[in-house]
Amino acid sequence: MMLMEDLAVQKMKIYQIQTEASEGPADFGFVVEGVKVLTGLGNFARAPCLLDLHMQWISLIPRSSVLVSPLREELDVNLSSFGRVGDKNPEKSVSDGRERLLSPAEPSIASRSLYDMSQSQLAVPVPLTDVPASIAEILNKEEDWDFSILELEAATHKRPLTYLGLKIFANFGVCEFLNCSESMLRSWLQMIEANYHASNSYHNSTHAADVLHATAYFLRKDKVKGSLDQLDEIASLLAATVHDVDHPGRTNSFLCNAGSELAILYNDTAVLESHHAALAFQLTVRDNKCNIFKNMERTQFRTLRQAIIDMVLATEMTQSSSNSDGSDCEGQASMRNSPENRLLIKRMMIKCADVANPCRPLELCIEWAGRISEEYFAQRSLRMKKRGRGLPVVMPVFDRNTCSIPKSQISFIDYFITDMFHAWDAFAGLPGLMEHLAENYKYWKSLDEMKCKSLRPPPPSVTSPTDP
Repeated sequence: MMLMEDLAVQKMKIYQIQTEASEGPADFGFVVEGVKVLTGLGNFARAPCLLDLHMQWISLIPRSSVLVSPLREELDVNLSSFGRVGDKNPEKSVSDGRERLLSPAEPSIASRSLYDMSQSQLAVPVPLTDVPASIAEILNKEEDWDFSILELEAATHKRPLTYLGLKIFANFGVCEFLNCSESMLRSWLQMIEANYHASNSYHNSTHAADVLHATAYFLRKDKVKGSLDQLDEIASLLAATVHDVDHPGRTNSFLCNAGSELAILYNDTAVLESHHAALAFQLTVRDNKCNIFKNMERTQFRTLRQAIIDMVLATEMTQSSSNSDGSDCEGQASMRNSPENRLLIKRMMIKCADVANPCRPLELCIEWAGRISEEYFAQRSLRMKKRGRGLPVVMPVFDRNTCSIPKSQISFIDYFITDMFHAWDAFAGLPGLMEHLAENYKYWKSLDEMKCKSLRPPPPSVTSPTDP
């Protein structure tokens, strides 16, 4: 092993010398060879010093390089082999929850490429006062419902949660309430964002940032603001931030049918939601540099913790919200501010924020529909490969070759969105969202009537000049 390590170090030195001797970047062939040498060493936990070297090699590869795709395939290794970058003991640093995502039959659920990790975990976010002008300009629009989280995703190189979180948390006085510094909050946001899977097409940190944005938007509505206290507001923002942390890009049904250890741990009940809530607190309290709760009074922390857990668990889709007409949230202010109604308001708020894509402007709605469909396609493909083990196919309609995305969106809106958002609108007053919902529903209906199965209508056929 030492000979291979020496070879890797030698190749790194050659690359650096070659780079310094030329005006442009050196031949990336050296990078590829260095990566292959290190990958061949196998278990990084046996040689932790190699992990940092490995990440140095990967960081040399431009995001646009044609080498990225083949390297991602070669470097897709299970996190249980090493741990997070910079940890002194990689074997102990892997999240307990992520290991439990795996069952013997499902080795690929918790895999993440080293390239994705190098992007999300090596980059350190800058303080809010030093945000690049292009990002600051985008963030200036964050109070608008039509704010484009996808624009922020591109500008921040897929780290929108940290930047948006800093802006929103500052507006709501989160640091003051928690009695923590901005640097600690920034470290916490970075840590949480690093534990979202960038390889997921939908359940990644951009989705978390989108839900955080929607939650903040709802909290600014007069009736919501008048019904909740500051602890409720802070709990809502924190819950939105962590609500899908470490999501594997698979559904609860998938994990339960596969008999994953995580499903067994949580008795096949709200498996992922329980994991998200538990892991969020595990990650937070085990590192003093990220423990945003450490200065809170114990009783207040327990109240805040319970509120966060309750809201994260409320995002489980089979949990139906009672009182769908919103009537229990109306009436006298004293009634609206009762503990029972505040609990209902918070649950409704995060549930609506989590599935608000059909109420976004059309272009955002279309993009999110494509992303969630892609994640479901990937899940079905994986299940079909393992069908010989007697496992049922979850969500059979999401066959990449036959699925009608417009039909799936119409069904989703009919069965989950319409009643829930009519109830939320009746309380919070959200006419703009309801207009978007109606327009988007009409769009999907028009595609379905055209028998179009894709996200967009086919381009108009071009008539040949020679045709009569």
